[in-house]
Amino acid sequence: MGAMRLLMIILLAGFHAGCATMSQGDCLSGNWSRIGYEDGVAGYPSSRLGNHEQACAAYGVGVDARAYLEARERGLEVYCTPYRGFTAAANGRNYAGVCPGHLEPGFLAGFGDGRFVYDAKQHFDDVSSDVSSIEHRIRKADKDIDKAQKRLGHAESEDERKRLRREISDLRADLRRAEEDLMHARRREDMARRDLDHVSRRFAPLYGHW
Repeated sequence: MGAMRLLMIILLAGFHAGCATMSQGDCLSGNWSRIGYEDGVAGYPSSRLGNHEQACAAYGVGVDARAYLEARERGLEVYCTPYRGFTAAANGRNYAGVCPGHLEPGFLAGFGDGRFVYDAKQHFDDVSSDVSSIEHRIRKADKDIDKAQKRLGHAESEDERKRLRREISDLRADLRRAEEDLMHARRREDMARRDLDHVSRRFAPLYGHW
């Protein structure tokens, strides 16, 4: 067997192993009621059974669809609550439309509230990332100025000294712009932090800590 073919087989085996939803032990245990219940509690759609079926087929094991689906419905009773909807959305997870009709309104109400928290967190993370990026710009500009000043001290010609002075002047202008950008970014970060704190306080009485 060629080395390239062997490498491809190893890579494909790793890929399928990473995509498998069931281990060999889970498939062989045949506890489809437990698996279905856990998937329901996690909010997985019924199509996940097909993924399990494909994973277990590799071990020559079939699935008990009836036991799985009945248990999954019981698990959905646990999942489809306002609190679970809230925490799912607040942590950036999607809703797969799995809740039965009598539970879905409450779940979606919580999910909508959770989106406010998620959006506030995302905005805060974005502006905090901007602050970090600008701080990096400032550190780099300081280092570049120091290096240019050292080169200036060892310059051997007037032309080189003029060029280095222009370079230092440009770097200092960049540094001033970065410092101004940082000031504005920190203001945005403070506003985003206040917004996130406000949203957290708003929903804490309804959902507690998440």
